[in-house]
Amino acid sequence: MSPPLERNVIALSSLQGSLIALALMVIIGTWIFAGYQLGLSRDKILEEHTKTLTNLSLVVSENINQVLDRTRAMKVLSRMQLLKRQSHDPGTLAALIGSDPAFSRITLITHSGETLLSTSPGPLPALHPEWKTLLTQQERWPIRVLPTTTLGESWSVPLVMPLEVGQEDNCCLLVLDMDMGYLLSLYQNLKLGRETSIHIATAQGVELLRAERGGLIAGASGFDDTVVLKSRLSQGRVVSRHPQNRRDYLGYFVKLEQAPFVIQVRQSELEALATYHQQRNKYLASVIVMTLIAIGGLFWLLWVMHGREVQMRELQKSEQRNTKLLKRLRREHQDTIEAASRDHLTGLYNRRLFIELAHSQLLGSKRQGRFAAICFIDLDRFKTINDTLGHKVGDNLLQEVARRLRETLRESDIISRFGGDEFVAMLTAVKHQEDVEAKVQQLVEVLAAPYPELEAAGLGTSPSIGVAISPRDGLDIETLVKHADMAMYRAKKAGRGRYCLFDSHGNPHASGDADLQFEVANALQRGEFRVHYQPRLRLRGYETTGFEALLRWESPEYGLILPDTFLPWLEAEKLMPQLTRSVLEQVGRQLKEWREQGLTPLPIAVNVNSAQLSETALPGQVRNLIETNRLDPGWLELEVGDQDLRRLDAEAIEHLQLVRQQGVGLVMDDFGASEEGLELVSRLSFKRIKLSRALIQHIRNSFDDNVLLSATISVARKQNLSVVAKGVETPDQLVYLKLAGCQEAQGFLFSRALEPDAVKDYLLTPKRKVTL
Repeated sequence: MSPPLERNVIALSSLQGSLIALALMVIIGTWIFAGYQLGLSRDKILEEHTKTLTNLSLVVSENINQVLDRTRAMKVLSRMQLLKRQSHDPGTLAALIGSDPAFSRITLITHSGETLLSTSPGPLPALHPEWKTLLTQQERWPIRVLPTTTLGESWSVPLVMPLEVGQEDNCCLLVLDMDMGYLLSLYQNLKLGRETSIHIATAQGVELLRAERGGLIAGASGFDDTVVLKSRLSQGRVVSRHPQNRRDYLGYFVKLEQAPFVIQVRQSELEALATYHQQRNKYLASVIVMTLIAIGGLFWLLWVMHGREVQMRELQKSEQRNTKLLKRLRREHQDTIEAASRDHLTGLYNRRLFIELAHSQLLGSKRQGRFAAICFIDLDRFKTINDTLGHKVGDNLLQEVARRLRETLRESDIISRFGGDEFVAMLTAVKHQEDVEAKVQQLVEVLAAPYPELEAAGLGTSPSIGVAISPRDGLDIETLVKHADMAMYRAKKAGRGRYCLFDSHGNPHASGDADLQFEVANALQRGEFRVHYQPRLRLRGYETTGFEALLRWESPEYGLILPDTFLPWLEAEKLMPQLTRSVLEQVGRQLKEWREQGLTPLPIAVNVNSAQLSETALPGQVRNLIETNRLDPGWLELEVGDQDLRRLDAEAIEHLQLVRQQGVGLVMDDFGASEEGLELVSRLSFKRIKLSRALIQHIRNSFDDNVLLSATISVARKQNLSVVAKGVETPDQLVYLKLAGCQEAQGFLFSRALEPDAVKDYLLTPKRKVTL
């Protein structure tokens, strides 16, 4: 055992001193820059709020000026009425007041305070004792103002104008009660802040009224307006402090020329800078974190440098021992990593590391709007080769297969060996499904090529490959691997040395397997046909609006079988009415179960074809389903395809109308597949249409995308129809559909068809998070 390393306290070297100086300069510079940026941000926000206050004060002053302009007309009518000696007939002035909500009363009074005429039916209170003094102080304005209490109205401001009649100057005074509450109520709906207000005061500093977020308030607000009143400017900015809360308020004032009014709009600086304070706190927090990181990094670097100096002295004493130790540790570490992430025989990734890498690649393909494919590869007759030629030949064969896979696939593709003769490869960032099929066919040919060691013994092997494509066949790696495994077994059963896609087009059962077709009737009796539910989301907010009932045959012997395989057999056996009854019963029980669990059911669309609609019993089945399960009819929808609608006779259309009269919604599927679609929609009361897959499958979100799709959506919306896009699989399709005005969508980009238990999450949390 060697003695522990010594850590002597040594003086700072010139390099360490330089690093400390550089770090301090960076930290100081960062804080200076942060302070400068915060100052700029604060000034900018204050400038923006000041502009807002300026605009608002100018708007209010302009509105009051417009009201004051109308007093001239009233002054002319009053003079005419006095000239005609109709001082006791207020009819004309009362009509004028009734048409102008800004004024509540017109009064003609003498200089001694005697009332000559008034549009108010009630008695008038006595004038304020100091009213003559106030009028004298306001001689420079054409329109003068008396206190709000002069005529006994706190919400009205008396406006006074001298009135000349004939040769008599200032024979009397015209008093107009201006309703300030009406004027300010025009701005009450503005989104004023909690500490933002509009003030109207006289030139003598008497505050008449103010509008705040809580409403209109009469009386003084407590602000000291001495600076504003003494200012010779007609308008300008002002900063004042509230005497109670001691806060500074930004303001802008406007002095009117026609009357002794001062309009001010104020907002507390604290409220104006609320956003700035939030940004400042976040900014300062980030700067503090950066400072701490810099300081921590500096100390760590100094500590490392100090340690290295000590270690270098020790290493000179025990270089040989440490070199051997490091070599052994590196070798053990490398062996550990290789054992944990690689297959020891082929050097390929093992299952654990493949799942991790494939998961991140799948997320990348989804963001790019590309496909990803999982290829599950199994070597045919490998057990026979192992048993006949021995495990060494079998191991050599596996190594050769791994080599051929590496040479055939791209560097971006992920290749792994799950165990035995099972290999799994992931094709990443694929543009088109046809590219997947071409590459898989190449893999079949490459792996089926002769192997020299096997040829000598008269043996050979070929691959059976199952392919699952994302997002169509699954949204996660585990599901894709499972489906690719299922497709691989179907490829083996179809004859080996080939590949099989996990979908209806690549399903070997679609070829018309006699045993499977014979089982379809028994499967219906045994209840092997199960309803899965694919969510439908509103594109604005991504909230779940309903589901489509999709049928699956869960065969104990053949696994999961898709509708395109078994529906033609059911139609040939004339079992569609029985199937419809089964689907409706499952949907009805499921809706009832959700309701009893306290969940709020969403509408479920059930697909029906022309043969099912021709059944006389269909309307009765729907009515019985609703009554038996005590369902809201709006929870059920019937979805009819474009082609089926064109084949409907008069009786089937009548059945459809009877179902619609029960409150069940009608949905037209594959809209846009034919020219007759719009005519059929106008004849029947459809509430929703689903766009044909052909309209969206080639969308790449470019300038030359489907113009027909945009036109179809526009026409449908003008018919007051809700538009749904189905089969949405890529972010490009989603972006284009939203811009084109499509309202709802469903597809593998959001979710595959779910079993009933998995649907509960969508009912509990309808609003979903969609990752693009």
